[in-house]
Amino acid sequence: MQHLSLEPGALEVSDLAGMRRFFETALGLRVLVASDTGVTLELGGGENTQVLMLLASHTPTPPRTLNLEVDAASFPTLRRRLEDCGHECGFVQSWEGDNSSSRQCAFRVVLCRMPEGHWLRLTAIDPARCALSTRQVRA
Repeated sequence: MQHLSLEPGALEVSDLAGMRRFFETALGLRVLVASDTGVTLELGGGENTQVLMLLASHTPTPPRTLNLEVDAASFPTLRRRLEDCGHECGFVQSWEGDNSSSRQCAFRVVLCRMPEGHWLRLTAIDPARCALSTRQVRA
């Protein structure tokens, strides 16, 4: 999983414990560091670890959209988790892009309104669904 935005990978939240639970439960993210003022969650490992930071805030913050990319194999499970998150998600919608003649362009997307009004957009690129697959390119 990786962060797909030039915006910082941090959210200011009023209910730090609740948002931590959401990310641990809905996305299965692992906590790297936690304190009374913030939580750092691991988005992806490997050579370049990416993190999401939740920062405790005592003042209301405007809703933000967090854009994350997941691999095509993980997408169905994560979509189901978000759809099953019940009252914590006030809105969940998913869709799949049409087949395309461009390589790596068949997108799967799920948009979820997270607790506190922030939005989460998970995107997966599914090359197997592209009209022009790598097998066709090699032929």
